[in-house]
Amino acid sequence: MMLKKRFLLALTLTLFILLRPVTQTATVNAQQTVNTGSVRIVNALPGIGAIDVYLDNERVAFSLTPATATTYFETVAGRHALAVRAVGADPLSAPIADVLIDLSANASQTAVVYQKNFSGDDVVAAAQSAAFFIINDDRNPIQLGKTRLTAVHLAVGTPQRLSIGYPSGEALLYQLNLEQPYGTIDIDAGSYSLAVLNADAVPNTVIERLGEQNLNANTLYTVIVVPNVTPSAEQGVVGALSAQTRTFILSTALEPPPDDGLLLRVIHAAHSTAVLDLYVDERLIISRMNYGDFSEYLGMANYSHTVTVRRFGDAPTAPPIGRANLVINQNNRDQRTWTLLISNSIQSTIPPTPLPGDGASISSAPSLVNTGNGVVALELLPDDVSRTQQGFARVRLLNAINGLPPLILFTPAYPQPVITTTAVPNARPTPTPTPFPAPGINLVPAAIFGEVASENEVPVGLYNQLTFIPTGSTNPVLALNNVQFVSGVVYTFVVTGSPTGNPPIQVIRLEDYGTGLSLRRTFAGQIVVNARVRQGPDTTSGIVGSIPADSRVEVLGRSANNQWLRVRYINPLNNSLIEGWISATSGLISIQRLGADVAVSSLPEYTGP
Repeated sequence: MMLKKRFLLALTLTLFILLRPVTQTATVNAQQTVNTGSVRIVNALPGIGAIDVYLDNERVAFSLTPATATTYFETVAGRHALAVRAVGADPLSAPIADVLIDLSANASQTAVVYQKNFSGDDVVAAAQSAAFFIINDDRNPIQLGKTRLTAVHLAVGTPQRLSIGYPSGEALLYQLNLEQPYGTIDIDAGSYSLAVLNADAVPNTVIERLGEQNLNANTLYTVIVVPNVTPSAEQGVVGALSAQTRTFILSTALEPPPDDGLLLRVIHAAHSTAVLDLYVDERLIISRMNYGDFSEYLGMANYSHTVTVRRFGDAPTAPPIGRANLVINQNNRDQRTWTLLISNSIQSTIPPTPLPGDGASISSAPSLVNTGNGVVALELLPDDVSRTQQGFARVRLLNAINGLPPLILFTPAYPQPVITTTAVPNARPTPTPTPFPAPGINLVPAAIFGEVASENEVPVGLYNQLTFIPTGSTNPVLALNNVQFVSGVVYTFVVTGSPTGNPPIQVIRLEDYGTGLSLRRTFAGQIVVNARVRQGPDTTSGIVGSIPADSRVEVLGRSANNQWLRVRYINPLNNSLIEGWISATSGLISIQRLGADVAVSSLPEYTGP
């Protein structure tokens, strides 16, 4: 378990955060991931609708709706195949679009799939009707308080040149040529009233009004312009070409300077303060942040900042509703990803919390104190968004409901079967939600209000139901139906709202693709021949299972005499998680870390249960 530290932002109260080490969740530095890059896929197909996305023949996104993007998938640098198909289509069927991309080390790309062929006098099938446009994302560090903006014009059938600017006709991004790359500009963060302009007209005329856009600092925004096509009523047929544009704006994180900064994501879960502004070092970072919203990870230089929260609309000189110094000490700087959770303040002092494992308590940490109704509390929490083991997703649960017992996350059963690259069903199943049975399967440990996320790695697949239940109760506060978990993705569920139901309890869902190695997720094993799994590291221990040849397992460590390996794997019979010991005999298993072979003697000694 990671060590939790909290602080309260209350009126003019200033508290320092001096964190103890959280090395269990530390991510590795950039030098250890130089052979990887990342790519995300954007659905810019309003004339077709939702799609399934494939990366190197593996389905990595299900039912991706238009104007949305996948998370970035980190993968080895080199050539990769992308394809998109209709939802539930046979993975061997003709795609709507496909492409080979060359991904450079330490680079990020956005692959936008957009419509090239349209129904008119002739009916046009969806298969092969689209194309990919590849954007090389500029995610380099940026000055604090600035935001980065770029755009791409993919609106076939509209003017050859467009601009992104203001309703007055003044251009901000000037003369975007159809299907041509465009650079970036850095501007101050804040609210902007934007429009799509016809750059072929003199003067520029407005084609589409985008309304008020809140651009957060230290974030890259990509404006994507496509034709405003209505999907055809006939399945498998694309819509007709439109002379109007449809524009959407996607965001992504920018990096902090190497070895001198952190990534900070802000989540607004304080229902008592509906809309707020957030300042860092007295620079406006987030404007007009609504309750239930969250930011991208904000890449910020150095490890010491002053954070100030004001109600939206208050002047920068107005008294804040919260202010504190954020300080990451030397022992915690390997931990790059953090969440700043804004929640309602507690109404009574919280006693020191015992720390699991060492019997200590956080007596040195500031306790939350009674600050009166409506004052926000902020929790600085370390995020484990490191790489997961193959075939697993990480589920993280954050409890932001003040006044409820700790929350647990249950499911009636693991998915059956696990969706893999070799066994993808022809159609996405749509099972009927199952009422919560006792005891069910607890996916993560109980999550206490304001604590670090309770988390666990779980098998991938389609979960019929996820149920959030307070400890000591059988009545769920919320349930989610038909939730698909994809291998390698980190899913964070933030439960917020009022115990009284006003406002109602809701879930903020975030997705990140695991990047970098967690110290707990380092070694991968490939079973060469069938292996027996025992309860203990000796031949007299009982057999708990058998792993067939060619299976992949997670290697947790070795025995003291180097003769046995502690492994964790998915039982193919019932999709449950099993841990146990297998012989380290030569030829039984091959072990790798980042693709390099690892000797048994170099593994850490396993000292767990």
